[in-house]
Amino acid sequence: MGSFFSRAELIPLWLLLGFFAITYFYPSNDKTSYLEFISKYGRLALIPVLASVLMSQANRHIIGQGFLSGMALVLAMSYAIWFGIDPVYFGAKATDMYAIPSNPTVFKSHITHNFFLVVAIYLWLLCFFRTEKPALKGVYAALALLGLVNLFGMIDGRTGWLVFMVIPLYFGYQKLGLRGFLLAGLVFAAMLVAAYFLVDNIHDRFSTTWLEIQQVLRDKPQQGTSIGERVIYLTSGWSAFLQAPFFGYGLGGVQGAVQPFTSAAGWPTFYNPHNQFLMLMLQGGLLALVFYIWFFGLAVFKSATSVWSSTFVLPLLMIYFVGNLLNSFHFDFAESVAFVILYAVLLGATEWD
Repeated sequence: MGSFFSRAELIPLWLLLGFFAITYFYPSNDKTSYLEFISKYGRLALIPVLASVLMSQANRHIIGQGFLSGMALVLAMSYAIWFGIDPVYFGAKATDMYAIPSNPTVFKSHITHNFFLVVAIYLWLLCFFRTEKPALKGVYAALALLGLVNLFGMIDGRTGWLVFMVIPLYFGYQKLGLRGFLLAGLVFAAMLVAAYFLVDNIHDRFSTTWLEIQQVLRDKPQQGTSIGERVIYLTSGWSAFLQAPFFGYGLGGVQGAVQPFTSAAGWPTFYNPHNQFLMLMLQGGLLALVFYIWFFGLAVFKSATSVWSSTFVLPLLMIYFVGNLLNSFHFDFAESVAFVILYAVLLGATEWD
């Protein structure tokens, strides 16, 4: 286990965590928020511990099979809720927004549901292409198709759609290089346009998107709308970042940093800008962002060096990259834990040259 702590891929992680620990002494740092955030980022320190367990191919297979079995169960429950079965039978609780036939999420919000569903769809497609047994091909094809219908036609939210874009772009690039990448992007866009006219859920979400964009263009981003709130986060967060661009405000300093700008605009303050990169810039400035990009970039570089990791790890890292542009996944529990496992899988399965 000790050798994993000294792996080159983790050097920027230790620098990042050490720097964040020091921000406890920032005057702008709120101690209560600091403790919440340090515990969340602290999960990343588990990577070398889990990597020592995931050196075993059998253990990696257990992780993958367990995840896909769990997502198949979630998918089945989601369809059951969609058909009107009370989610209480599954241990889920219906609210005005979740676990209801019009938005049949299971256990977590639509962002988490869609994010993990995209990962599962990608892995089911890989299983479909790799298995030689016709019966299993049918099972994986059915799961992938049901997942796509669930993602685009049943669950609210647009984050999952944007994250899903990684899959066709990746397959296109793998097959035809840059030409395949561009072709896959055009095909995906064309399919979304067609779906706009054919699928009610997509039509409604695009219509809402256009309305929210119009509000932003009129310089009136609305509270309670996804795009409106993200514009508020980005505008206030960027303004605060420019006041302390190099070292930030400390792990617990985000809310205090943005408050002058949100108050001036008549917006509520926040401590999660729903963008992991902006979060890092506010908490630790450009220094924290450099450490994180170094840490993430080493994983991308390493995963691209072998057929196995470029197939099973690299696309998932890209899915996380896109997701972190829209959310702060190291702040969210399920997504952050899954990232720790993914990185540990990469470390456990590879050696640094």
